Amino acid sequence: MFFNVLVKIFKKKRIFVIMKINKSTVLFFACLMLSLSAFSQKDHLSSQAGEANFGIGFGLPYGGVGLHIGTNVAKGLNLFGGVGYQIADIGYNLGITKDFESKNMAQFYLSGMIGTNAAIKIDGLPQSSKTYFGPSLGAGIKLNSHRKEGNFWDMGIIVPVRSSAYQNDLDGLKQDPRITGLTEPWPVLLVFAYNFNL
Repeated sequence: MFFNVLVKIFKKKRIFVIMKINKSTVLFFACLMLSLSAFSQKDHLSSQAGEANFGIGFGLPYGGVGLHIGTNVAKGLNLFGGVGYQIADIGYNLGITKDFESKNMAQFYLSGMIGTNAAIKIDGLPQSSKTYFGPSLGAGIKLNSHRKEGNFWDMGIIVPVRSSAYQNDLDGLKQDPRITGLTEPWPVLLVFAYNFNL
C-alpha cells in the first residue's frame, strides 16, 4: 500500500522505474535479513536435547584435573558428572549446567554442582591429606567449534561453598608449629577444558 502510493506520486515525475527497483530491492533485502536471522538463531549442537559430550580439562566440573561426561536432558540443560585428581585424592562432582541461546559461537552458562570442592595436602604429613565435599556454583562461556559441530571449549569460574569441616581443619593446621608457608585457598576457581560431541 505504502509503495503503491509512492509509485503514483513519483510516476508524474518520471521516477517510476527507480521506485520499482527500490521496491524490489527492499523486498529482497527484507527476505535476506529474515533468512539470515532464522539461520543465526539455529541451536548449537552442543545445546540440543539428547546430545551428549565428553570433556577433558581442569576445574571442579572435571573432578580437579580429569574427565567430564554430560547429556542434554532438554534444550540448553545439561546433567554432568566429572572425575579426576585433586591434590590430595580422587575428586568428583555431579551437577547441572544451563546454557543460554546465542547467535554467536560463544554461549554464556550457569552451573551448579555438588561433590569434592576442597582439598588439603601437607608434604610430610600424609595424615593431613583430605578432600572435602560441598556445593559449588559457577558461570562461564562455551566457545562452540567452527570446525567440528558439537565440540566446544569450556572456560569459567567456580565459587565453592566450603564446609565447616574444611575450615576447622585448615584453622587447626594454621596453629600447628610444624607447618610453615600454608597458603589460603582461592575463593574462586578456574575451569578450562575441551569437550567432544558424542
